[in-house]
Amino acid sequence: MKKIFFALCILAAGCSSTSIINSWKAPGATLSPEQYKKVLVVVMAKDENARKAAEDKIVANHKALQASYPVFTIKDLGEDTLKVKNKVKEQGYDVIIVMRLITVKAKSTYVAGSRNQAYQKNGIYYFGDYLNSSSYATDMQFIVSTNVWSIKDEKLLWSGVTESTDPKKIDKLVNEVAKEVVYKMTEDGFIKK
Repeated sequence: MKKIFFALCILAAGCSSTSIINSWKAPGATLSPEQYKKVLVVVMAKDENARKAAEDKIVANHKALQASYPVFTIKDLGEDTLKVKNKVKEQGYDVIIVMRLITVKAKSTYVAGSRNQAYQKNGIYYFGDYLNSSSYATDMQFIVSTNVWSIKDEKLLWSGVTESTDPKKIDKLVNEVAKEVVYKMTEDGFIKK
């Protein structure tokens, strides 16, 4: 299982605009390849195409990971959780990883104006060019929760919440969330280095 999460981590190499807000680990819980061999990945999304793209991106990195969209529709996942749980058990899954967008919020930041140094050095002061005006920049922040559930123990093993600023594509968002989740799972001792 450790290899699964490090494969996810490799996906997300590069600069990240995602950070962990908080995480929780069940006391004594660890994720090891001996315990968990078949993992179902569920991305809860309103848009079926976005869900498929995200799940495909995650499961492409390890054979133990399997996408949920061939098994369950979005409607199935939202309606009868007992039915979903029983079907997951019947199909022999050990673990479910659930990623869900909690909210999207706008965050405005004040950007102070500045002086144009070229004008100041040459002794030419055209007021409109000399002072750059102040403004506000608005960033969109995506809050995503990731939960790891043990099917056989019927309990939550690990949970984390990430915050991502202005991801351009779903691929980038999934990669960055995976990277931060793997890092935090390792830091929490949930997966071994």
